[in-house]
Amino acid sequence: MEIAVKEQEKGKLLKFAAWLRMRYDLRADRDSFVWRIATGSLVGFGSLSMYAAVMGMPTGLGPILDNIIFLAANVLAIGVSAFIVSILLSLAYVPVPRRFASVLLYVGIEAYLILYFAELGILMSIILAIIYTAIGALLGLILGLLLRWRIKPRYKWMTAISLTILIALFVTLPDWPRPAAMPLRDAAAIEPVPLPEADNPSLPGTYEFSSFTYGSGADKHRDIFGEEVDWFTNPVDASAYITKWSNLKTLFWGFDERKLPLGGRVWMPEGDGPFPLALIVHGNHLMEQFSDGGYAYLGELLASRGMIAISVDENFLNYSVWSGIPNNDMKVRAWMLLQHLKQIKQFNDRSGNPFSNKVDTDNISLIGHSRGGQAVAMAADAGRWFKEDKSLSGIEDVRIRSVVAIAPTDKQVDDKSARLKDVNYLTLQGARDGDVNSFYGDRQYGRSTFSDGSGAFKASLYIADANHSQFNTAWGMMDERLPGGMFLNRQGMLDGDEQREIAKLYISAFLEATLHDEHEYREMFSDYRTALEWLPQSTYVSRYESSDFKEITRFDGSSRKTTISGGGKASAEGMTEWEVANAEDRDGKSKGTKGISLKWEEPGAGYELELPQQVTERLSSELQTSSLVFSMANLERDLLEGGVDETDEALEEEAEAEVGALTELPPLPELEIVLTSNDGRSYELPLSEVMPVSPPTYAAFTTLPWLEERMKDEKYKESNEPVFQTFIVPFEAFELPDDSLDQLKITKIAFAFVNGPGKVMIDDIGFMP
Repeated sequence: MEIAVKEQEKGKLLKFAAWLRMRYDLRADRDSFVWRIATGSLVGFGSLSMYAAVMGMPTGLGPILDNIIFLAANVLAIGVSAFIVSILLSLAYVPVPRRFASVLLYVGIEAYLILYFAELGILMSIILAIIYTAIGALLGLILGLLLRWRIKPRYKWMTAISLTILIALFVTLPDWPRPAAMPLRDAAAIEPVPLPEADNPSLPGTYEFSSFTYGSGADKHRDIFGEEVDWFTNPVDASAYITKWSNLKTLFWGFDERKLPLGGRVWMPEGDGPFPLALIVHGNHLMEQFSDGGYAYLGELLASRGMIAISVDENFLNYSVWSGIPNNDMKVRAWMLLQHLKQIKQFNDRSGNPFSNKVDTDNISLIGHSRGGQAVAMAADAGRWFKEDKSLSGIEDVRIRSVVAIAPTDKQVDDKSARLKDVNYLTLQGARDGDVNSFYGDRQYGRSTFSDGSGAFKASLYIADANHSQFNTAWGMMDERLPGGMFLNRQGMLDGDEQREIAKLYISAFLEATLHDEHEYREMFSDYRTALEWLPQSTYVSRYESSDFKEITRFDGSSRKTTISGGGKASAEGMTEWEVANAEDRDGKSKGTKGISLKWEEPGAGYELELPQQVTERLSSELQTSSLVFSMANLERDLLEGGVDETDEALEEEAEAEVGALTELPPLPELEIVLTSNDGRSYELPLSEVMPVSPPTYAAFTTLPWLEERMKDEKYKESNEPVFQTFIVPFEAFELPDDSLDQLKITKIAFAFVNGPGKVMIDDIGFMP
């Protein structure tokens, strides 16, 4: 009996094994020639998507090796998954071409994961992965059918060429993908204002210069900081700040947080000196794609104009797909700059090196990009974070006179933000910045203050068609790493050379004004039109304030809209809304300052300030030599019902063949400034006679309208950011009576809007020479 049972079980096992063998042998029975060609097409599409992903996650071995390794691994993974899944499908009697279906599933999942980790969101990643995989399969099927078609080879070639042309026409003629349509204006041309007695500061100066490097001499990846380094420096210990440092970082660099190298590329003017010093520091790019060489264009220019320029290496603090980013990196970026200053001061105080007695340590500027733009402000306010750090002893006599922040971040560190006092400050920002897409430099602008008589100033320049990465030659054109960067819109954007020309122009002029005391360049910052002949064509908005600015009101201390700081009163006529409110960035978050928000429907609305007596008395003695100053931001985006995004459908209908469209936008505010004197007389001046109001900039960040509100957790949902523009109105332009000017007292200042509807925010009202 037992023998019979065993024989029966053995028979069942043999039958099951035979069935398994049969299903195994039949796993590919439905994969005919056409389906095999389609499978090969999918393998190609899978490899293409992996290539895009690999370019965004470098290992440091180089792009060629990266691609060989990852593409080979991907093809192997496709083969293994196709083998396993096709067997499972065969066992389940699924009536499809099983190898084809297996590869289709693999490539679809692969595409989805790549898009998802590029932060396109779950839904958009699924949709785009399906479309991408379907195209790969369809092209393969068409090719397979074409190859099986039993006609003469020349007809096959003719058919293939015709299909290629049709596909190319389908892709190019419909102008797809097309970014979301943005409102456009027929803006009047803005005329340049000559800048007398000043040459173009972006042109090379008269100094010859040499270049060299300093560093540890042990860099594993770059000879200029390794065996070919010119001057050796000792590493510094950052373990007091960094407590999380990946072992993979140590493997890549050959050091950990206890031995961070001090390395820099130097451009040194020839001559006796001493020369002002400018330190340039990059931001958070991929660690394996070194960033410090991307500012050579600035270093060479500044050296030719009599300044020592150094591009600092902080690549080891940057993000890596494989090893992440050290904790406290923001604080350490600033700390490393201070360590560089300490090292340079030591070089300067010693003989026998190129820095010996060449550095004017009382005349230093820090220039930073992205996270580096925040780090330079933190370094200039070092006492807020590093007051007790004994490793920084020796730099007490070093004076940082100016700070330049290019598209900076502005995150609180230890619940604190930099507050600059009597330090010149300049910030540049592109409206098409797909990385730091809010104007965070404007916050630091608001936190920069001056003592009377310090002679310092602060300025900002907002550039309509500039992005984030192109200020650095090593960062390429995209503000996001691949593959996400492929979905960012570049239509109408400045090219890299144009964008860097703006940086050269403004940074050079700023350092000439603040380090060389070339005061004629200040006008470039108080009125951007003085630089228009040198600037690429775009829309610019500038903001400016100097230490001799005398405040009437800033509204920050105003809790009620009917009073202003200092005891003055405010009133409005024809305004549907007027209130003291927070100035907001692109995402509706406070910039840390307030202004008076004014909204009106009909022409004739106005806002009036009754000046405190002390302001009236102080102003009366300066009418002949002073200007009225105020900043104004256009808030017209608040007037577009539901925001700009809800106008897209109407814009698309009007767009026709163009990207962007004209639509019903509120007019640019036209206003008159009205001064009322103590004798009851009024003096009016149209603002347009002094300076035009720049149109707001609307930016489509992505190549597909669907992505604006979905990509990167809705990062790009707002197409416009209100930005303040400073207006400087000379009192002499009001044609005040000369015969009684010494007795004239201005008691009221009014802003009368002669068109409508509109909405603006006004802030920083005062006067200065």
